[in-house]
Amino acid sequence: MLTGMRALTAMLSGLTGHARLAAIGVSLMLVVVLTACLAVASWLVDVEHVTIIYLIPVMVAAIRGGVVPAVISALAGIATAAFFFYPPIYDLRVDNPEHIIDLILFVFVAVVTGKLAADVRQARMRAQADALREALIGSVSHELRTPLSSIMGSASVLAQSPQIAKDERLSPLVRVLREETERLNDQIQNLLDATRISNEGIRPHPQWVDPCDIVNAAVEHKRRLLDGHALKIAVADDLPLVQVDALLIEKALGQLIENAMKYSAPGSPIEIMAEQREQSVRLAVRDHGAGLAADELERVWERFYRSPRHRDSVAGSGLGLWIARALVTACGGEVQASSAGIGRGALLSILLPVQPHAELEPIDD
Repeated sequence: MLTGMRALTAMLSGLTGHARLAAIGVSLMLVVVLTACLAVASWLVDVEHVTIIYLIPVMVAAIRGGVVPAVISALAGIATAAFFFYPPIYDLRVDNPEHIIDLILFVFVAVVTGKLAADVRQARMRAQADALREALIGSVSHELRTPLSSIMGSASVLAQSPQIAKDERLSPLVRVLREETERLNDQIQNLLDATRISNEGIRPHPQWVDPCDIVNAAVEHKRRLLDGHALKIAVADDLPLVQVDALLIEKALGQLIENAMKYSAPGSPIEIMAEQREQSVRLAVRDHGAGLAADELERVWERFYRSPRHRDSVAGSGLGLWIARALVTACGGEVQASSAGIGRGALLSILLPVQPHAELEPIDD
């Protein structure tokens, strides 16, 4: 996958260089063509204040090649207008103050127009790169699912074999094999979820659900990962029902649990809480691990973000919390992160709005 991403980057870089040269050539040709047309028109009518027409090649150059071709096109337009159309003719000097003002305004408008057009081009290139990356990730992830499913099935069968369980050497190896395949399966699922969210969006199916049921389902799903930690669950009594897609919120809470497990030491406590906060229900996961710096509190929810402190020591893709935020936001909730500082743990929260139940309309006798 990394090789494919590098190839994609190299291809886009090559295309960018060729596009820039092509944009310069096209814009200079447009300057020549426009100059010829204006020269012909000057035999019939007075051609004054012509610099505005040279914005056309500036915009073409900016859209096709970026800022550098736009600047070259603008300079060519200024020089051509001054040389051919502003007295003294066939001289780059300009004597008329009005023409000087024209050229100054042209420079200003050309810079602004070129910058806007270049921004449009960059946005288009980013969209194309994102689309190619999504297609590559989706294709690779789907290709990996089939062999990985076979490996997971084989590992499960081996783990349940009495002969393997009795073998002191093979039993730990099979357990590690099963745990690592499950972890890899979760990573691939994150990639597929990220691709689906980006391409198709999220279509929640809200229903009235007990927050306690969401917590229990998420904990059960992550039970194997939590075996090495001291788990504490605190669910408040009489929590109101929330109208959300239970499967989406369960998956989001599972991402928070997995994040807490990943960034805290084995055996350390992980607390999972559910409580009411004014007009919302808060599902929160607290760990006592690596903690968050002040500048990381918002960035942890960004796509592909990973703290420089953990990139080489903790495995991950930087997608888990981004997926959690996308799922929660689609259900009308929000996410929050807080921490007392580096090395002092973190508290990640999901806030779900509490809505009153629709009252039943009275039935007439």
